[in-house]
Amino acid sequence: MADRRALAQGSARVIGGVVGVGIAAVVIAGATLLPLSGFAIDAPSQTVRPVPADQQRVCPGPLLALAADAGQATRPSAIGAFSTVYGASGADTTSRTLKPDADTTSSDQAPVALTATTPQGATTPPLFAGAQVQNAQTDDLAGLAAAACAEPSADSWLVAGATTLGQTSIVLLANPTSVEATVNLDIYTETGHVSAPGATGIVVPAGAQKVVPLAGLAPSATAPVVHVTTTGGQVIATMQQSFEQGIQPRGVELAGATGSPDRVQTIAGVTIASLAAITAAQSAESVGVDFPTVRLLVPGDHDAKVTIGAVGEAGTNAGNSYAQTVKAGNVAEIPLDNLKDGNFTVTVRSDVPVVAAVRTSVIGTKTRDFSWFVSAPTIGDSQLVAVPPGPKPLLHFANAGASDAKVTIQPSTGKATSLTVPAEGGANVAVPSGRYTLTGAHGLEVSVSVGGDGQASSFAVSPAGPLAAPIEVYPH
Repeated sequence: MADRRALAQGSARVIGGVVGVGIAAVVIAGATLLPLSGFAIDAPSQTVRPVPADQQRVCPGPLLALAADAGQATRPSAIGAFSTVYGASGADTTSRTLKPDADTTSSDQAPVALTATTPQGATTPPLFAGAQVQNAQTDDLAGLAAAACAEPSADSWLVAGATTLGQTSIVLLANPTSVEATVNLDIYTETGHVSAPGATGIVVPAGAQKVVPLAGLAPSATAPVVHVTTTGGQVIATMQQSFEQGIQPRGVELAGATGSPDRVQTIAGVTIASLAAITAAQSAESVGVDFPTVRLLVPGDHDAKVTIGAVGEAGTNAGNSYAQTVKAGNVAEIPLDNLKDGNFTVTVRSDVPVVAAVRTSVIGTKTRDFSWFVSAPTIGDSQLVAVPPGPKPLLHFANAGASDAKVTIQPSTGKATSLTVPAEGGANVAVPSGRYTLTGAHGLEVSVSVGGDGQASSFAVSPAGPLAAPIEVYPH
């Protein structure tokens, strides 16, 4: 009897425990299924609106020549004078010269730093632009060289230059900031990456210029590409290239930075002229050096399958297309053959990011010259363009969109004109030297070319950098 009571009590305790566990489970499940309160406490924060930074541009300055004296082979000297056009809409502008890294005969022979003071409370950057041009005529260096006054950057690509026989290339580094910049040059050629002592840790003092002859870092390079990176201050990097065949100067150019690595590179306003004369003038000393060519680098680790399309601007003959595989880490040059004289939009498409630029030459009755054409980001709906006082300036527009674009071109003084840029095509318009406000140009690539009999040069138009944006600050 006692055993049966003990068994009954034990069974009751077990059942009670099971029931207790079941009730707890139901309570827990109910807690997880019931909606939680919507009440929450946000982290305290404060919106800080930084004062918008002033906009800066730097004109690369005069053309330079390396001294012929063997003991001073790397000492540059400034040649002649250059002309500038610059200005801003809705902002005050000032200019100052940077300390040159060359022998000069005038205080004007130096890079020029331009500043547009952003109005207080502005929400968009001021429209601001500058450009320069120089027509050099010396026994050793002759040609037309135009360049945009560009924004300083910590990362840029120079797709231009050569250090083979008769070719002289100089990297111009200008630092408009108030702190020194330490610059590294990663150099690639047709044989791959160049490990060059002296290419890293280059100090460009604040408010000064530094000149680096490329031949000292990459001798006998047919097709160099230079990746310029900085710490500390930012710089504008420009490649000055000149060509001398025998004792005859064959042109000079100031090539600005091209677009960052991307799968699509669009190069507006590529001008091809006197192609018949170029073909007839080839010699054993310079076979192919003057032919229109696309220079490409694949900076990554995978080879690129590249297609290139050259489409004539309105009023120009139809273009052509090209395809090639480019080895990773090596620079390749692809001739733009089967074209005729005219103006073209060149589009490079790749399955991996590449950098690219186009080189063309011109032969006149007495002189020769060459140009580098680089890519640039598309511009916004409004853009200010500075056109320097060179011969026969043209504004070029490339439209990769599916619809025609109608652009209004308003000079700083005078009557506005309109230009229709066809879809998936390009167009150009002749303009005098001066400043022009473009509207309706959203999504277009724009460049400026100047040239005449035996003279040619070009530069791309880049949009302004963004103003400082509001940020949310969360205190500890």
